[in-house]
Amino acid sequence: MTPSENTVSLYEAKTHLSELGERAARGEEIVVTKHGKPRFRIVAVEKLPRRAPGGNLLGMSPEQQAALAAIDWFETDEQLERDFGTRE
Repeated sequence: MTPSENTVSLYEAKTHLSELGERAARGEEIVVTKHGKPRFRIVAVEKLPRRAPGGNLLGMSPEQQAALAAIDWFETDEQLERDFGTRE
C-alpha cells in the first residue's frame, strides 16, 4: 500500500470513522492529518489475555472486586479520603 492510502485528513476521518476503524481492526495503521501535518494514528487495540476459567480479575478476591465496583469514581477527593480513612 502506498502511504497516501493510509493517510487521511481529519475531515475524512470524521466522515469515514467506522470504515477506518474496521481497517484498523484488520491491522492497518491510519495516520490522520490536519492541514497536511500528521496529528494522530488510528490503530487496533491489543487483545487482552483471556482469564482462566474461574480466574479473578487482576488476582482480586470477589470481595475486592465488589468493593472496587462500588466506588463512585466521581466523588470528591474529600469523600474518597473519608471512605478510605485517610481524612476525618
